[in-house]
Amino acid sequence: MNTFGIGPNLYPLRLMLPVVMLYFSVLLFQKVALLKRKISLEPVLIISLLFFLYLFFHTYIVTIFRHYLFAYNYDLNSILNFTFLLALIFSLYCAFLSNRDNFFKILNATTFLFYIMYGAFAIYEIVTGNHLSVSDLYDAPYWLRYSPTVVYFNSNDFASIFSLMFMYLLSTFDKEKTLSLLSLFVIISFHLMIVYFSQSRISLVVSLIFLIYRYPIKLISSSIIGVLVIFIAVIFLEPNWYMQMFDKINELKTDLLFSDRQSTSIRLYLYKYSLLSIFSSYGLGYGIDYSLQFFQTINDPNLSYIVNPHSFMFEILINSGVLAFLAYIFLNIYLALINWVNKDFDFVIQVILYNLLLFSSSSSLFIWTVYLFIFIYICRAAQYQMNFKK
Repeated sequence: MNTFGIGPNLYPLRLMLPVVMLYFSVLLFQKVALLKRKISLEPVLIISLLFFLYLFFHTYIVTIFRHYLFAYNYDLNSILNFTFLLALIFSLYCAFLSNRDNFFKILNATTFLFYIMYGAFAIYEIVTGNHLSVSDLYDAPYWLRYSPTVVYFNSNDFASIFSLMFMYLLSTFDKEKTLSLLSLFVIISFHLMIVYFSQSRISLVVSLIFLIYRYPIKLISSSIIGVLVIFIAVIFLEPNWYMQMFDKINELKTDLLFSDRQSTSIRLYLYKYSLLSIFSSYGLGYGIDYSLQFFQTINDPNLSYIVNPHSFMFEILINSGVLAFLAYIFLNIYLALINWVNKDFDFVIQVILYNLLLFSSSSSLFIWTVYLFIFIYICRAAQYQMNFKK
């Protein structure tokens, strides 16, 4: 992140990644070449690895081809980001294959730690209106600063990642759904309050869908408790608070009506032109992070000068072409089917909701955590396939 970095392009994650990649590469080499241990490569690992290799190297080739033959210009920082993503994915595969036994233990603890840290910093932003310099609200008018962005550029990016962590942690630490009603009430209130303040409608809806699926009875009970708490508060607090509460409820109702927002119409036009990019790029894509330049060439007032696809899938389509787009969809369907066959319905719905959440961010291409979560789903599926072999 630039806030804690050395200049605009060297921040902790970029500085650490080469070391991490080298460490796990050596660890995997030691396991295979020196200790002569067999590495199990399940079909889902092979298919996903082939997908990533095609996605990256096809996009590199298209970028080089268009740059030298058609004088297309590409941002150097975007190329650097894309290369670091390739290194990240390579490191994740090495980490998983070299130490399967501890991979999920470390991952679970780390995810929990970051969820708490993100939540604490989000509350600080909601209360104070202060943000890190990478936030698009850093210099915003004071009355607009109360949406949390944490370490991300905007509140939608933060809310989508925060919700992914929320779903994953509930599925991991409450597999049998034995959380007490009080604990669940506190957890739900904490998460939904932060997501509501982020003003990310998709993240709020996705979080509610997941909770309704997983805790239908307890969610109703928690809602009743919440209504009682509000009712008691109304009795003892001044009437002005009572009116403010109803104003907030009306705001929430308006926020959840997607048809009442111009942004919904804009997104539909963004998706329309994303699909039409197939014809102008001959299905090959335009190269690394070229979606911004692509939308800048479109003269349509319905876009309202928005130049980001607002969809990870459509970013893949514009930048990497039809085959990468279809391969990404196939990979997600394959992951969902593996979990469905193994009756892990929590992860089936997470794979689906993961893709819905990625419609909320303006651009997810360089959000590193997006790749981490799809890799988590890949590793879960690999564990099921490994157990099936045994």
